Amino acid sequence: MATKVNLMKLLQEARGLAQITNRRPSTRTAEPALLPVRSAASRAPKPKRTLRIVMQNPPDIPHPVKITHRPCQPAPAAMATAL
Repeated sequence: MATKVNLMKLLQEARGLAQITNRRPSTRTAEPALLPVRSAASRAPKPKRTLRIVMQNPPDIPHPVKITHRPCQPAPAAMATAL
C-alpha cells in the first residue's frame, strides 16, 4: 500500500513539473515602442558625490604583530637518538 502511495505522489509531482516546464512566455506589449526616444544629449552625466564618514567610536582593533621567520636549524643529535 505504501508503494502505491509513493508511486501516486511521484506521478503527481511529474505532472506538476511538466505543467511548469511547458509554459509559454507571455506576449510582449507594444508599449515600449510607443514611448518617446530620449536623445543622448538630453542625458547629462550625474555629478560624482563623495560621502565622508565620521566614526564616533572606532573599533577596538589591536595593532598588527610583526612575524619574524627564523631559518630552520637541524635538530640536535641528542634529540634524534632519543626518538
